[in-house]
Amino acid sequence: MRSPFSRQLAVGVSTGVFSGLTGVGGGAMVVGLLASWLHFELRAAQGTSLAIIMPVALFGALTYAWQGLTGRFVFDSALAFSIIPGIAIPSLFGVVVGATWMSSLPSAQLRRAFGVFLFAVSLSMLAKDVISVGAAPSGPVTIPLIFWALLGFITGCFSGFLGIGGAMVIIPFMSLGAGLPQHMTQGVTLAVVAITTVVGTATHHRLGNVDGPAFRAIAPSATVAVVAASLVAGAIDGFWLTKVCGLALAYFAVRFTFPPATVRSLSPGIDPAAGFYQI
Repeated sequence: MRSPFSRQLAVGVSTGVFSGLTGVGGGAMVVGLLASWLHFELRAAQGTSLAIIMPVALFGALTYAWQGLTGRFVFDSALAFSIIPGIAIPSLFGVVVGATWMSSLPSAQLRRAFGVFLFAVSLSMLAKDVISVGAAPSGPVTIPLIFWALLGFITGCFSGFLGIGGAMVIIPFMSLGAGLPQHMTQGVTLAVVAITTVVGTATHHRLGNVDGPAFRAIAPSATVAVVAASLVAGAIDGFWLTKVCGLALAYFAVRFTFPPATVRSLSPGIDPAAGFYQI
């Protein structure tokens, strides 16, 4: 599929900047851009999006980790390395449950309900540190590993069924529930996304849904952009970074509650598990 280089560059830069600033992989956004700007068929848009998000999430996570380890912001490396597999591995099992056992539930209504949930979460993140909302960052987090595993499994269930991104569930829990610093939250989330996208990309590649030339054209600019945006995010005060993430979640809340035509047409005939690995 041949597309103007300027549009491919715009997709790559937009993806990288969005992911680096918010900690959200942005696959739902990329699918829309590939479908509307580059005229991809939706299955190809989904598969190619996953392939693009994989290096974007990886390099974004590494950039956050490097900044944290060099003292640019608060970053508990031991906690991060226990949380990442603790969430990622159970989520892979959860997505199978969500994609199979929950397939008889009314997805359209639940997607809207999830959109309403995201509205509440986004408002909470926008209000955090302005009024008393969520857990305040404090000393070392002592939440048992089983709770991170449950978070991963539950996230996978909803993700597999609704085709949502795990980051939209993981970020609010870590930021509002556990009180982790926003920079660390976003870096850890990108690391989880980097792990889960490997499975989704491999699946779509086997099905022939990954456009190799488009991936090679878009991924380099997206990777450079996510590193640059992650460095910018590292320089932003945690208070304002939380607000940026809150606005991003508000954007997805609108998309789930009032889905545009491209999103509504994505559900029929599409494997619901694929969407989990996008965000």
